[in-house]
Parts: sequence; C-alpha cells; structure tokens
Amino acid sequence: MNKVPTRQLIIEAVLDCIEKYGIDKLTTRKIAEEAGTNIASINYHFRTKDDLVAEALSMSINHMMEDVFAAIDNRQQPFKETLVEVFFYLIDGGFRFPGITTAHLYNAVTQNHYDSPGALAINKVFDRMAERAIEEYPRKDPDEVRFLLSQVVSSILFTMLVPGFFPVAGQFRLTSSENCQTLAQRYAAVFFESI
Repeated sequence: MNKVPTRQLIIEAVLDCIEKYGIDKLTTRKIAEEAGTNIASINYHFRTKDDLVAEALSMSINHMMEDVFAAIDNRQQPFKETLVEVFFYLIDGGFRFPGITTAHLYNAVTQNHYDSPGALAINKVFDRMAERAIEEYPRKDPDEVRFLLSQVVSSILFTMLVPGFFPVAGQFRLTSSENCQTLAQRYAAVFFESI
C-alpha cells in the first residue's frame, strides 16, 4: 500500500476544508486537523497559508481546464454536444463543489481582481469555447458569437455562484446531477437558438 505524501494530504485537506467551511473561514488549524497532521508540518511544507491555498486552488483549476479543454478540442464530437458537455461539467462541478467554485472566483467577485488563477482559467475556457464556436459558424460575426456565448456563460457562472437566487422550475434547480444536465442542455439551446 502506497502512503500518500504529507504535502499531498495537506493540499487535499485544503480543498476539503474550503468545501466544508468556505474560503473565508479557512484556518491552518482546520487544515491540519483535516490532513491528520500538525501546523508545524504545514509550515514546513508551505511558507504561508496563502501559498498553500494558492497551490491547492491551482491544482484544482488546472484539473478542470484539462478536462474542459479536452472536451472543447474533441473535433470528433459535434459542437452542440461539446457545448452541452462543457456546460454540464461547469454546472455540475458548481453543484457538487460549491465551496471550491466560490473560492476560485472569490477575488474576482468580492474585490474585482480578475487576475486570480480561477478568473484567468474561466476566461481561457471561455476563449477556447468562443474560438470553437466561431469556427463552427464562419458566416456569423465573430464579435456577435463571442457576445452570445458570454451571455450564456455569465448566466451559468451566476447560477453556479448563487444557485437559489432566482426561483425557477424544479428541473432547472441545482438539486441533482440530472437537473444539472437538464440545465446544461437548456443553456446550450439558448445559445443555438440565438445564433
């Protein structure tokens, strides 16, 4: 049986704690308890709590980007299916990991800092989706395609961050992965109806 290195346990504990308590209530003590280690061990592996959180969130967002880029770049799949797949990945991820989702966009939303790794990653995902959409619709104005896609992605992000803000019909509430799939299909339909 392979033992997980302490450094990796600490990083995973950060993500678990963010999910349990939220980014704004994250403490080194909670991380140490979750990792089954002590604060001295955290200090040994990471210079500061901010460095630790940044590394954990970076690992998480890089994983998301790999998955989403693989879907967007899959030219074997029709674009309509790709868009539904990417939208579902984002929506379902927000549903299953609301704390991590909030943490990735926390500085962008609360302080208008759009240079955080999470905000930059979402923009890269958007740019890659827009490039693919523009390729799929070469006769459409590229600026219009980007605008329409930005409106749908903005709605998705708002839904991910504050899922209960607007009262909507049951099948569109973020209460299950099945509903996330329904919502992803509906958001994709909105884009394709508009284009």
